[in-house]
Amino acid sequence: MKSIRFALLMMAVGLAFAFFWQPVAEAADDPIVRHDLTVELFPAQGRLEAVSLLTLPRAGASARLFLSPQARVSEVTLNGASLPYNFIRGILNVRLPAEERGQSVTLEIHYAGRFADQPPQDPIMTEDPSFGVAAAITEQGTFLSGGSGWYPDPRLGNATWRLNLTAPPGYLAVTAGRLVEQTTTAEYSRSVWEEHIPLANLTVSAGPYEVQSIQVGEIPVSTYFYPHSQDLAQTYLDATREYLELFQDLFGPYPFEKFAVVENFFPTGYGFPSWTLLGSTVIRLPFILETSLGHEIAHSWWGTGVRVDTSQGNWSEGLTTYVADYLFLERRSAEQARDYRLRILRDYAALVTPERDFPLTRFLRRTDRPTQAVGYGKAAMVFHMLRHKVGEDVFWGGLREMAETRMFDRVSWGDFAGLYSRLSDTDLTPFFDQWVRRAGAPILALEDVEARRDGDQWHLSGRLTQQARPFVLQLPLTLETEGEPTVQWISLDGRDTRFTMTVADAPKRLLVDPDAQVFRRLHPAEIPASVNSIRGSERLLAVLAEDLPASTAEAARLILQALRQQDVRLLEEDQVRPEQLRDHDVLFLGLPRRFAAPLLDGTGLSVDQQGFAFAGERFDGPQAALFAAVTPQDAPDARWAYFIPNSPESARDAARRIPHYGRDSYLIFDQGENRARGTWEIQNSPLIHNFNLSESNP
Repeated sequence: MKSIRFALLMMAVGLAFAFFWQPVAEAADDPIVRHDLTVELFPAQGRLEAVSLLTLPRAGASARLFLSPQARVSEVTLNGASLPYNFIRGILNVRLPAEERGQSVTLEIHYAGRFADQPPQDPIMTEDPSFGVAAAITEQGTFLSGGSGWYPDPRLGNATWRLNLTAPPGYLAVTAGRLVEQTTTAEYSRSVWEEHIPLANLTVSAGPYEVQSIQVGEIPVSTYFYPHSQDLAQTYLDATREYLELFQDLFGPYPFEKFAVVENFFPTGYGFPSWTLLGSTVIRLPFILETSLGHEIAHSWWGTGVRVDTSQGNWSEGLTTYVADYLFLERRSAEQARDYRLRILRDYAALVTPERDFPLTRFLRRTDRPTQAVGYGKAAMVFHMLRHKVGEDVFWGGLREMAETRMFDRVSWGDFAGLYSRLSDTDLTPFFDQWVRRAGAPILALEDVEARRDGDQWHLSGRLTQQARPFVLQLPLTLETEGEPTVQWISLDGRDTRFTMTVADAPKRLLVDPDAQVFRRLHPAEIPASVNSIRGSERLLAVLAEDLPASTAEAARLILQALRQQDVRLLEEDQVRPEQLRDHDVLFLGLPRRFAAPLLDGTGLSVDQQGFAFAGERFDGPQAALFAAVTPQDAPDARWAYFIPNSPESARDAARRIPHYGRDSYLIFDQGENRARGTWEIQNSPLIHNFNLSESNP
């Protein structure tokens, strides 16, 4: 990476949504293939030589195997006899003897290959967490993904594995399964791994690792870090111990034979069965330990343990987000948990337009921020609402039962519906149908709220309305009074639901679901302008400020690419008529002369020729840059953002960073560091009613 700091940031955020390889996609009674791979790595040459002993449970007339076109096959034998084959464009066809048909056969395939995918040197913004690297063998490290074709594979689904990998001295390999042997001599290092749990493919990482290990009960836990990262090893071992103990308390026994945290030579955030692969620039970020590592370990139960029946969509990212990322915050404080739920709703509202929305049954993996907002965020809220609906004991007991009875099975949303219907003695099919099979979210409004005093009591009434096809909801109303607040849950099952409340103290403010307990589409007034508002806008215009120096303007355009808005119309400020901005979201590059008022009104920001200031601190240096998104007072449905860098260098640096702060309204960077960030407070909402006591009190 040219920019280490950028890599830190990119992976810092990206890992929060790291993905895992879905290990199995076949029925339980499918035949089991056996891979026995003997591999020698030549890192200095970027290549490997290998012998694959591939056992096929039932031979046909021929075997059709997938192998990278970069490989060269030198021989295929069966029982010591050479077999005819051809290898064309990544397909190895082997003709099998007629007498072996229907029998289990073990092919011996000799092959070699050079694998040299290059991580991008200066990435702007990518939704592809692999950086396009599927297979690379280098002196710095080796990464061979299970789908890259680094071994011949019939792709019949389930398989068991043995890997015997030899490399230069000190160059160790890690993969799924149990460590059988790890030896280093003066001539070579050898790593032998065995995996009996059926997996669809095998990913390997290797490099000049130093290994530290602890034992967590019967589970060996190891770090495979480069020598310069050894100061982090014990911290990761301790954190892994805590997560394993927590999740075993919640879900039952850990299902694999080991867990390893492995360092990678490019900035990944991958989860695999029994190990995780984190980039060198990632592992030093504190929040990786606090959230992302736990997220990956939780996948050991949900995703790589209990697996996903993708015919009904991928539930595992939502569940893992809920029982890891969210639960960690909930255990810290109710306020942090509320903020996390609210961020989910804001992301959904800002990124997922009704036209881009889709039901959870169609989510398979994250491909961009909108799919992430649905597949991770909405799905996590489904589990949150389920927990409220069935109660604590049933919810956590259900997860333990699922892990105990369905480990390594494929499980669907329907299986969760069936399980929790039985455990709660309630038919939850409508609940799951509504939230999983149906796209969208309820859009609510609070109307006709009145308060009347009768003696020493206050009687409130009002209506909650839903747009379009209504959802069936349980929704909390919070009434703030001159005394203690009152919370009342009400049921909604139609477009118009009337409610009443009776309290002793004078009402001050009525709020609908202020703690974001229910998934819904926020009203625009409830969404503070943010980076995501601009990233997700489908009506964005970009305006180049007149006073922005040409070199800085050229660099500032990078933000359009970083926000994946590179195709929007870019106007020169002196060519813009105010009416052109009407009904548009706008991203200003530089401070415009004529359209700066929304930025400066009430934000606490000031901008002049030397730089800008915020919260009593000035940022006049050439390495400073400001991004702020606001809602213009005269255009409450629009979002305007200002990107004001002090130099071309700060423009390029900040442009790469800003997309990773999607939920923030304002960002200040200086000297390669984030110096200020935050989200504007919401002042008004159609789901808040403020009482005028002088009118309400007769």
